[in-house]
Amino acid sequence: MALKSALNIGTLSLILSLEAVAAGSFLIPAEALNSPANIVQRASPPQLPLNWQTVQPPEASGSRPNIQPTGSTWNSFQPPEDGVPGRREGGGTRGLECPTATTALTALIPQSTMGQTISAKPTFFYYLPVALDKTVQFELADERDKTLYKKSFRMVTSRAGVVSVSLGSDDNSPALEVGKNYQWYFTIKCNPKNTTDDVLVSGWINRTTLASTVKTQLDRSSDLTKLSIFAQQSLWYEYLATLAQLRIQSPGDASLAIKWLAVLNSVELGKIAQEPLVASELTPITRK
Repeated sequence: MALKSALNIGTLSLILSLEAVAAGSFLIPAEALNSPANIVQRASPPQLPLNWQTVQPPEASGSRPNIQPTGSTWNSFQPPEDGVPGRREGGGTRGLECPTATTALTALIPQSTMGQTISAKPTFFYYLPVALDKTVQFELADERDKTLYKKSFRMVTSRAGVVSVSLGSDDNSPALEVGKNYQWYFTIKCNPKNTTDDVLVSGWINRTTLASTVKTQLDRSSDLTKLSIFAQQSLWYEYLATLAQLRIQSPGDASLAIKWLAVLNSVELGKIAQEPLVASELTPITRK
């Protein structure tokens, strides 16, 4: 399967927020965005509508014995044998629009690039190495790389940090089916006139289901307690999203910061573990 870089621009409306920060218009710095790598290109299939959901912090209470996830917990799932592994760090460009940064655009996923979820419309996390004001695109494809979902928009952040993108609030977005593998692509369009300058990360996601006893346990648990269950069940996307929400709710809680550091270190992403969760403003791009 070939990765994608040339992608169409569509319309959507959303404001994605991880913290109460007002995002204005910021131009990308002159030294910044991506690290050297191969450029990946994919053909551009039809676009489908998309809406993005702000991650809201839940109420957390209660506790249970701490279960610290390890790399083997998250890397126990692999992409399909005939599938191309994703890429956690963005491909580089030698152009002037997105000069090299010390740290690359990075997807918060295991080294295997495959993560599991129980959500029909999960949340995805990315590290942006600079304040951003660029066209960004998200795409979801099936196991055979057929595009199911794609949308482009302008993303503006006030600083570097971790942002999240959720499909949960869009009635038109496709629900992931239990037992199926999907590939996703997140692209920064450094130069809209030249797709070879695109900076792209990609990964795999598989939706699974839980035993009824585990579902009951989750229903009766606080969000803090759920972290241990998510770790036991190797649910990467739920673990990361829930922990991020808890950190936003309690930014001064050192134990949550330690958990965040531990989970990113477990998948060799410790170099961005100290980066903040930041707000992101997404504006639809109208096709002319």
